[in-house]
Parts: sequence; C-alpha cells; structure tokens
Amino acid sequence: MSANILFCSRNDIVKRTPLGGNVDPDKVIPFVKTAQDKYLLIALGTVLYDYLQDQIAAGTLTGVYKTLVDEYIIDTLVHYSMVEALPFLAYSIGNTGITKNLNSEQGASPSKNDIDYLLQKELSTAQFYSERLVNYLIAQNTLYPQYLQTTGFSDNVYPDKGQQYRNGWVI
Repeated sequence: MSANILFCSRNDIVKRTPLGGNVDPDKVIPFVKTAQDKYLLIALGTVLYDYLQDQIAAGTLTGVYKTLVDEYIIDTLVHYSMVEALPFLAYSIGNTGITKNLNSEQGASPSKNDIDYLLQKELSTAQFYSERLVNYLIAQNTLYPQYLQTTGFSDNVYPDKGQQYRNGWVI
C-alpha cells in the first residue's frame, strides 16, 4: 500500500470543508490517509498514485501533475476525508476507553440523523469531485501516461474509470 505521503494538508481540509480550524489535526490526519487508500488509489491506479507520492515526497511536483493535484485530487480527497472523519469527530478514544465529547455551553450534540445527513452530503460532494477527477484523467490521458500503465504485480490497482455511459438500453 502507500507510504505516509499525504496529497493534502489539514489546512486544505479546513479551507475546503465546513471543518472548523480549531479541530485538532491529529483527529483528522488519519482519515486523510484512509481516504487516500480507499478512494484515491482506486481513482488513480497504483502507478499514477505511487508516481505522485514520489513527486510530493521529493518536492518535485510541477507542471500538469501539480495541476492534477491542486485542481482535482485535493478537492476529491478532502471531502472523502470528511466522509471518513465525520462519524468519529464527536468521540475521543484514549486510555480510559471511548468517550463522547460533551456539549459546549452554546451547542448540543447532533442526533444520529443529523450526522447521517451531513455524511450523505459530504459523500455526494466527494463523489462529484471524484467523477470530475476521473473524467479529467480519461480526457487528458496523454498528459498522464502513468494513468493507464500497470506494474504487472498482483497487488496492482487499476484505475476505476467509472461508468461513462449512463443511458439505459434502447430497444
């Protein structure tokens, strides 16, 4: 699987989602990694995913690859990160076990229905950006030769190009 190189930062999540800036980054960053592995790897495929991680790690991300990350990948990733984080943000896991964060003086804990609604909204937004990313990669595949390459290894993940034809059967 991937190294611990993240395609976005905590600041990207705060700027592009409703997540407040006072949320402890340690509560959010693990969900970025999870979202990358669960959703982004599927959209990019192993070869392009690993290539981008290597470029980010080396500090050499430029040109069309920087455009891909800045304009397509980050939006997809921050919303999938929120999808992964939302169910857990109201809880703390520590030495004493799992505790629910108490209400503040100015607010009340949301109901499960409220959280489910927010989760569905974030999922819908994440899927929109993911489809936009995949459509861009398909349309611009000559700019990103790694998108259609394979490594030949059995653990290789091939990019999920989505469903390009949405019309039903015509008889």
